Amino acid sequence: MKRTRLWRGSALGVLLAAALLTGCEQDDDGASGAAADGTVSVSALRAAVDEVGPDGADECPLPYDVADAAKKAGLSGKTGAGPAPGDDSDDPAVTGESKWAVDGPGGFESHPGALISCRFHVGGETVEVHTVATESRTAENVLMPVIVNAGALSLDDGTSYLERTASAAPGEAVATENGGCVTVRVKPADDGDAALVVTAGEGDGDGPGREKLTALASALHAQLG
Repeated sequence: MKRTRLWRGSALGVLLAAALLTGCEQDDDGASGAAADGTVSVSALRAAVDEVGPDGADECPLPYDVADAAKKAGLSGKTGAGPAPGDDSDDPAVTGESKWAVDGPGGFESHPGALISCRFHVGGETVEVHTVATESRTAENVLMPVIVNAGALSLDDGTSYLERTASAAPGEAVATENGGCVTVRVKPADDGDAALVVTAGEGDGDGPGREKLTALASALHAQLG
């Protein structure tokens, strides 16, 4: 069975994602289309999804060096693939998706794109690194159930957060107030849209904290080229 984390978020997040996916078309301001050395695009992530397979994988197929990013963010402790010790989740370390919610309110079926989600342990914390690309609409909207859950956001706060991320420049990190989620716009290697969403703490405020999670997300973004 296909393994995905997209629907682990709250019902509020799912409803908000549906509204955003059906009502928030991305403006074409001529900024899309990255340099040739960019590593994130719909086609590249779809290839990574095929590599991961429907049951997930143990190693992230994207070029993230979490140990180096953690060091730059000032985070200590062991780092590597998979959740932190004591995390009782039975999810695989890596999942990929490109056709979720075919019969639901929105998703890649009607808004083509792809997502790779990789779990890492950074010290004693589990950090999830979501890399998403879409052909048109603001890419992180697809992850609203995850963002709402990790950021402990209300409907109004979730909408405001998405407005902030949509207007951010590539490479600009936008954190939720509780420090559980950071979104960084990614300039894709094609004419679509892309984002990096890093979460920790499962929405209860635990995790490395807002400043360090922001630094970690920014360091991971820098590795994408």
